[in-house]
Amino acid sequence: MSAKVWWPLFPLLFFIVLCCLITAIVRVVKRGKPTRKEWTILLSALVFYFLTFALGRWRWLHMPLSNIAELFMIYNVYYFFKKNQKDIAWLHIISLIAIVIDFALHYILV
Repeated sequence: MSAKVWWPLFPLLFFIVLCCLITAIVRVVKRGKPTRKEWTILLSALVFYFLTFALGRWRWLHMPLSNIAELFMIYNVYYFFKKNQKDIAWLHIISLIAIVIDFALHYILV
């Protein structure tokens, strides 16, 4: 596998995760007035994921921020399944799957 051939997958996976996280925020807002906790956990996942992308050149910053974003997403899956808002939980599961694929591509292409 050549990195030159497969490199376009990285921006595509970033776009998938970004769209899922933004869609989750929009769906929570459309359902009614979100609580402060919902705003905090949803925006934290989005902000930390975006920082992960923005600081990708510095591995020592990229990896911890990525782990924090993933922890927020895992917590969001648990929280929204518990609140019986499964569509929002599934958006976070799709985000996590895209992140796992991205992680695997880093090791396959190196």
